[in-house]
Amino acid sequence: MAGRMRKKIKLSKAIWVFSFGAFFSNLSTAALSVSYDQMLNQSLPMTILYPFSYQGLVSVSENNFPNYQSYLPKNLPDYWDVVVVGRDILEQECRPDGQLEVLDYDNFPHRDLLTSGAIQQCGVGFSVQGMTLNYALVHKYGVPPVHWVDLFDFNRFPGKRALPKQAKYLLEAVLLADGVQPSYLYPLLATQEGQDRAFNKLDLIYDDILWWSDVNNLKLWLDQGIVSMSIAPDGAMLSNDGLDNVGVSRHQVIYEMKYYAILKSSQQKDLAYAFISYATQPDQQLKFTHQQYYGPTIKQAWRLVSPSSAEYITNHPKNLQGGILLDYNFYAEHGAALEARFNDWLVSKEAPVKRVSAAINRDESLSSSVKDEEIEFVGPSLDLFELNFIGPQRIDFNNDNKDI
Repeated sequence: MAGRMRKKIKLSKAIWVFSFGAFFSNLSTAALSVSYDQMLNQSLPMTILYPFSYQGLVSVSENNFPNYQSYLPKNLPDYWDVVVVGRDILEQECRPDGQLEVLDYDNFPHRDLLTSGAIQQCGVGFSVQGMTLNYALVHKYGVPPVHWVDLFDFNRFPGKRALPKQAKYLLEAVLLADGVQPSYLYPLLATQEGQDRAFNKLDLIYDDILWWSDVNNLKLWLDQGIVSMSIAPDGAMLSNDGLDNVGVSRHQVIYEMKYYAILKSSQQKDLAYAFISYATQPDQQLKFTHQQYYGPTIKQAWRLVSPSSAEYITNHPKNLQGGILLDYNFYAEHGAALEARFNDWLVSKEAPVKRVSAAINRDESLSSSVKDEEIEFVGPSLDLFELNFIGPQRIDFNNDNKDI
């Protein structure tokens, strides 16, 4: 009780300082760092970060790291406070020698309103997101693509394929397209044979792949018909204005939950607790869900969600029928090695092209060089007003789906 009271008093004093800081320039404004993957670049700032910053006069800096990462980098910047992570990272870093703080749930008075899957020792779940098969509506289909196998059917569905430049999600979809049953998916992917099978399947369509790392670009590719099909987050491909040129199939959607966590190294733990408590309240979760259709982690959420939006949301019960929960234990153990092998495979496929390009450049005395199209944001703050709306995505739960 004494500990809780001390935190409340400290936070109330901080808010008092924030309020008067607007009038007295010699009073410094509190600062909080929130780091998350690129999939949340639009919905999170507009629905959570900016309102929190405005209400408390708190300066919020935003930092990004790759969405495929199954581990938390060591030696993170000392100004990082709150990080958005998957369950695989929670499992690795929530231990005595890990980087994540064990949370005191007395700081979250609404904890009983959250599903059991959202309440983890070092993280509070706030969003269920999923990877789905997407297709461009500007292409005319007699019957639209629905199953992962359609990704490889160029007779019925000609055109380029846009795939995420990462192993996570991608290799699962490829093996499902190759006829692997969901119950055997991760045991097979843990083997050399299973990985070979996935990469051999990708070899068949390599020349028709455009790799994406920015969902804004991907949405444009689909809108304009530059690609006919993609693997992408469901919410990110859906507009909340009802004017879509992109179709989304949630057959065998691969989904997971995202969590807010606090770094042990944070110097703003009281403020970090205040942010997570604010961001996971029902009102804030519903605003976030309506903005990007990512699934809420509130019990009885479907009584609160607008009926017109419910069917688009990732973890709506009908959308998860046949869905596959991302295996966080698998990625905690094999994620880094799998991404390394994927990168090696890419190098082996791209190396001949780069050598030819280099030879042409030498012959024509050109100074330009071949550059990787993928841009990863690591570390620096983002300008609050440079972000364009993306769309939703979804995430995780227990295998029986009872918490979703």
